Amino acid sequence: MIYRLPYFEELDLTQLDEYYDVEIKLGSDEIKIDLNFEVEEIDPGSMDLVKRSIEDIESQDAKNRAHISSDFYSESAGTVKSFMKFHIDEIGSALSGIVDFDDTSKSFDQQLMEKLKLVRMGFYPQYSTGFIVFDYIVGREISDEIVVVNIDRQGELINIAWES
Repeated sequence: MIYRLPYFEELDLTQLDEYYDVEIKLGSDEIKIDLNFEVEEIDPGSMDLVKRSIEDIESQDAKNRAHISSDFYSESAGTVKSFMKFHIDEIGSALSGIVDFDDTSKSFDQQLMEKLKLVRMGFYPQYSTGFIVFDYIVGREISDEIVVVNIDRQGELINIAWES
C-alpha cells in the first residue's frame, strides 16, 4: 500500500526501509524529520498519526515548550533547569549572542530556556510509547547537548531527558 506523507516521497507501507529523513524549514530554522522502522510493514492508522503530527508541527512545538517550561519551573529542580545551569556555568561567555547578560528582568537560564531551538522530530510509528522524539538545542555551534521531549501515540508527555 502506497502512502503519501508530507515532505517525504511516497512510502510503501508493506516494504519499508529502516530509516527515512528530510530537512524542512520552519520559520528561519532547519528541522530534521526522520522515520524509524524496526518492521517492514506498518498499518495506515499509525502513519495517519505521523501525518497529523507533521502537519501540526507548530502546535506540537508549543505543547513541548509548555512541558519544558513546566519542568524548568518545577520545585524539584527538573532536567531542564539542570541543562540550563550546565550551559550557563560551563560555556557562559559563548552564550552572549543568545542571553542578554544585562537584562535583569529574567534569569540567564530562563532566557536560555526560551531560546531553545527545535532541531529534530523523530518518529517511531510501531511503538505506543516513545512515538515521537523532539530534540531541542541551545545552538549547533555552541553545544552538542540536547533536551529531548518524548511523546506517546496519544500526544501525551512521557518524559523530558538531557542527552548529548
